[in-house]
Amino acid sequence: MRFSLSPSWPRSLLLGAVALCALATAQTYTSCNPTAKRCPPDVGLPVPKYSIDFRNGPDNNHWSSVGTGSVTYTPNFGGAFTINKQGDSPTIETAWYFFFGRAEVHMRAASGTGIVSCVVLESDDLDEIDWEWIGGERKEVQTNYFGKGNTTTWDRGGKTAMGDTQGLIHNYTIDWTPSLVTWYIDGAIVRTLAYQDALGGRNFPQTPMRLKLGIWAGGDSNNPNGTIDWAGGVTNYTQGPFTMYVESVSVTNLNPAASYFYSDLSGSWKSISMTNVTTGPVPSQAPEPMPVGESGGGQGREKGTDKRDKGGITSDEEPFVTHDVTETASGVASSATGFAGHGGNPITTTTMVSTDRPTEPANIISGGSSLTTRFGLMGILSVAVCTVGMLAAV
Repeated sequence: MRFSLSPSWPRSLLLGAVALCALATAQTYTSCNPTAKRCPPDVGLPVPKYSIDFRNGPDNNHWSSVGTGSVTYTPNFGGAFTINKQGDSPTIETAWYFFFGRAEVHMRAASGTGIVSCVVLESDDLDEIDWEWIGGERKEVQTNYFGKGNTTTWDRGGKTAMGDTQGLIHNYTIDWTPSLVTWYIDGAIVRTLAYQDALGGRNFPQTPMRLKLGIWAGGDSNNPNGTIDWAGGVTNYTQGPFTMYVESVSVTNLNPAASYFYSDLSGSWKSISMTNVTTGPVPSQAPEPMPVGESGGGQGREKGTDKRDKGGITSDEEPFVTHDVTETASGVASSATGFAGHGGNPITTTTMVSTDRPTEPANIISGGSSLTTRFGLMGILSVAVCTVGMLAAV
């Protein structure tokens, strides 16, 4: 699900949208779209792997807050993204981009009618890969993707039935290569997207992305009816607080580099130039399955158990080498092809979503307590709703 904010709108409106991201739905904004004009380079993750265990506290060197409200950190549960009142939408994003690889998030979603928990990969030209959880759907997760912000097709969203998403920690992983996107839950494949299946590659996510984590109230009473319906109903804030917990995050970057630059306006992964390219070991196995939680519910783990390392940037067990050169993706990212095709059996069948919803008018109030946006089909209302709560500073 996606709605694009026009970069020509007044800055005050855009800042108001960010401040009200819990109420904003399906908006995606890029401060500079590299398919429209030349843009500054993106800061890259310069090593093959980054990991963080939020039970040991935040990592302010590699993450920034871009939502409304703060994230707290506890030794038992990790990062706590909590909605205490209307307008809250605590969200963080990485300070760098990565270019093909893997994003692994160990977390449990928030409960609550209309509450939406989100994990989003997003690029400057509006490529996107998502996980999203609806608070009233305890045993379901939604997946989606976008290419260049294209919302002209409504067959991208999917729903996957699974065990308890709110009482157990699960491992949600996205493998992303030039030819295939694979979604895993606890080490088992639940969905794949081949390059050719995304409008012949035109809608395939393929440009450097940041990782964003956040929560918002899709059921806020000021939101459009279509958004509220999709989110499961109107949110009653007196039943809160509503909290999403993220224990740990691991990102594998198949093309480590100091920066990524779009050499033309095509939006193709082959057009991406990289500076100070780094080489190093890259995992070639599927994500490790999670242990079975003692409370049952299938694979997963009870919250607050299984301590991990303190995290940080790593190069696995072998040194990496930095080359002070500039290379194009066509010569480097091809190594990612070996990353696809992992083992693992699907734990359930993903149901594709394609539901229509009439368009609703836009009404943005800067600095107020409500933010209503225009939506097209209900298919738009499936995953990228949370991305406005994950905006970088505009």
